[in-house]
Amino acid sequence: MSLDGPISGWRPRQLAPEGPRYLALVNALEQDIADGRLSDGDRLPPHRDLARELSLSVGTVSKAYQEAEQRGIVSGHVGQGTFVRRRSAARAEPTARREPVNLALNVPVEAGETQILSAMFSEVVREPDLKPLLRYHPHGGIWKHREIIAASLSDDSFTVEPARLFLCNGAQHALDIALRLVAKPGDSILVDTFTYSGFKAIAAASHLNLVPVEMDDEGMDPEALRQACRASGARVLYCMPTLQSPTARTMSLPRRRRIAELAEELDLAVVEDDVYSFFFSERPAPIASLAPSRTFYTTSYSKCLAPAFRLGTLSVPTDYIAQTELLLHASAWFVAPMLSEVVVRLIESGKLEDLLRERRLQALERYRVFQDVFPKAAKLQSPAFYGWLPLPKGWSADQFAAAARGRGILVTPRIASAVGEGDPGATRICLGAPQDIVTLSDVLQTLRDILARHPINVVSVA
Repeated sequence: MSLDGPISGWRPRQLAPEGPRYLALVNALEQDIADGRLSDGDRLPPHRDLARELSLSVGTVSKAYQEAEQRGIVSGHVGQGTFVRRRSAARAEPTARREPVNLALNVPVEAGETQILSAMFSEVVREPDLKPLLRYHPHGGIWKHREIIAASLSDDSFTVEPARLFLCNGAQHALDIALRLVAKPGDSILVDTFTYSGFKAIAAASHLNLVPVEMDDEGMDPEALRQACRASGARVLYCMPTLQSPTARTMSLPRRRRIAELAEELDLAVVEDDVYSFFFSERPAPIASLAPSRTFYTTSYSKCLAPAFRLGTLSVPTDYIAQTELLLHASAWFVAPMLSEVVVRLIESGKLEDLLRERRLQALERYRVFQDVFPKAAKLQSPAFYGWLPLPKGWSADQFAAAARGRGILVTPRIASAVGEGDPGATRICLGAPQDIVTLSDVLQTLRDILARHPINVVSVA
């Protein structure tokens, strides 16, 4: 590749209207290289000339060239300029964008669940008579299944009654039903400032207004809850006290008691999302155990078994039993009995607890890698398959997500969880998708390199 060729007259044909300008520019450059508009060794225009031509800041163009060099499609040479790289070299880059590593989606580590579920489903279908599982059933699920699952969810701090327990198509379905029980379109719902993205989707589809409540190191701040409730007039609270998504924060027992007291004082219905408590060998006392008459308690087997295993539970106050049955009738009729039969057999055989122990060990192993690479990340009472990564000063969550995407890594974008316009100064990193510890470590070190290479004072995008 010659380093003394003439400067090309390259200009992008079109810049995407959405997203940061520097990423639009580098994506246009990458496309023009792929389309043959630019050849190996072509010299790109100087930063200042291209900035003037496109009405961008010099900092934006410099950032685009830097990102393009990290992608392996150009190379910069001090005093000589920036050149299109040989395509063979660009193809050799390990950060190809075709198959991004997805650290934005919270999934369990692939391990022994496939064999366990395969064996259990095989056992079920080998039964001489499947008719009992193939007929119509009560909307809340087969009574025997509800009894066994309710007993497995109960402990010294909390008793789940089968009559108040309903089987749903995953926790998402359970949350949707809970909201329909306590809210109508136009109502306001109190939530953490950064909350579960799936709940945001339910609220949007149901035309509900989300009211953000400030958080501290334990999650939702009680005094902020009081103020937000009085200012908004909201009468429903959604919370995830254990391993809150996306921040992975867990409330202490005194904090849970205070939230329960405020729910009574402020007359709030509480929708409690407890899908991650299985990461604790001893589950923290749910708010449902402290305010049982006003709490709608949800769990899920999708999070601990497999994402496609759509079985969740919803426990409701006694006064809502009939209405819950009606909503289940309207939304799903009943859950596929094959799924609840498999869960019951897993519970009774002890295999579910074996798998949960494996999940805890997997989470511990992966979170240790996360903390080794990012020692400033919070230490969790019980690790999960995700962590909350504080960003260096000068970085926004959107900038980091864009930079990671440029290296073929997806992280949770701010918009997925933010309620309002605030920037968290951090982002959720999911640890379950990489196939092994070595791959996970490599990907996390790439993220660390991104944060280290860019200046602390990030140039603002034009």
